[in-house]
Amino acid sequence: MLVEPSDPFAQALIRTPFGEQCFTGAFYVVAEGDGSYGATREEFEQTHMAVGANRWVKTAPVSAYCTDVSCVVDTVVGGHVEGTVTAQPGDWIVRQSTGEVMVVRDTEFKERYVSDGSEGAPA
Repeated sequence: MLVEPSDPFAQALIRTPFGEQCFTGAFYVVAEGDGSYGATREEFEQTHMAVGANRWVKTAPVSAYCTDVSCVVDTVVGGHVEGTVTAQPGDWIVRQSTGEVMVVRDTEFKERYVSDGSEGAPA
């Protein structure tokens, strides 16, 4: 859902399962599973393609690594560290084309992403 504040300089804070996000101007709220997250309008529209009314598919490639050990990962959004998440063995550490870094559980990763066949990608 696109959120367009009447004041383009107004700031909005949304709480996500992985922390808080702050936006200035227009942004999208993306519902996913039991939660939601936000993305700036520019970033979202550069990395997604509309496939219907309020339906989008992410088209930008990502780099992803499936970890075999527990590790602490700095989540990065908009070039800033947003928080930290502990990745467990089998989790995927994903870097979006925009530089965003996040941890994605294996089952979610397999639902969201399609392999390009490169090394380490799920079958």
